[in-house]
Amino acid sequence: MGASADDGTVGEESADTDAGAVSAAKPWAVYLLHCAGGRSYIGISPTPHERFEVHRTGKGAAFTRANRPQALAAVVWFENRSTAASMEVRLKALARPAKLAWFERFAAATASMPATLDVGLASLTSR
Repeated sequence: MGASADDGTVGEESADTDAGAVSAAKPWAVYLLHCAGGRSYIGISPTPHERFEVHRTGKGAAFTRANRPQALAAVVWFENRSTAASMEVRLKALARPAKLAWFERFAAATASMPATLDVGLASLTSR
């Protein structure tokens, strides 16, 4: 996987836990960081607040070492790692304004219950 550039660079962290059957059963998040220079970073993690701290201290992805995170802007929970990773790939294909709008619309909806990929995909087209 890796980072891709647009008007707000987006990337993905490497797995920070084992990707076995145990990981598949627990929720994973797609998260949005606002970084220095008006840039953005998207990653996935089962512990996005902890991962934000790793990025913030300069020990995360290369992109966030060069463009220090200023805020954990949004967290959207999905039912498992595979679903979060699939959603992240789709978000990377969007223009920056569409990515930001998706997070704004969808983050609150998953605060209490993780979403399925179908729900996440439907939210990409419902504007």
